[in-house]
Amino acid sequence: MDIFDRNAERYDAWYDKNRELYEAELELLPKPVSPSLEIGVGTGRFAIIGIDIGIDISLQMLKIARKRGVECVWGDAANLPFKDKSFRSVYLVFTLCFLDNPYRVLREIKRVLNGILVTCIVPADSRLGREYARKDSPFYQKARFYTEKEVIDMLQDTGFKVKEIRRRRLKYDEKDFVCFIAES
Repeated sequence: MDIFDRNAERYDAWYDKNRELYEAELELLPKPVSPSLEIGVGTGRFAIIGIDIGIDISLQMLKIARKRGVECVWGDAANLPFKDKSFRSVYLVFTLCFLDNPYRVLREIKRVLNGILVTCIVPADSRLGREYARKDSPFYQKARFYTEKEVIDMLQDTGFKVKEIRRRRLKYDEKDFVCFIAES
């Protein structure tokens, strides 16, 4: 995504400026089971929990992730360059809203996964989601925020079984940040 290539440093700086929110997000994520993959790894902010490899379409974001010590692959989430059933855990942290075809990506994840999928969102129907959708941020101009129900439906439609839903207050209420833990 061109917007992320042009603004990689700005994107990454948000996590330093909003340290408390970032740390709250990290605390909600379950520990990865190896081998693990993060799709949309960006600058590697979430991979630091122990994710083995990250993939992203933005080369500028990957440069920053590599500086953090994250093993990275450049590629498209809709065409993952990995063998079937090669990961025991896959993470989509704040990535779903930026995907052109989330169903296609979820089917690709299903192909490479033999374990759990962790999908984290800011729900469309949360106060924070509505705030982000209105913001004049270059990152959210093309984002498509989803409700919890829409994400559950997507996961079920692509063959995942939702086992747990974790919620966390970041700014307004417990619906600010939601993680779905699903089995393939």
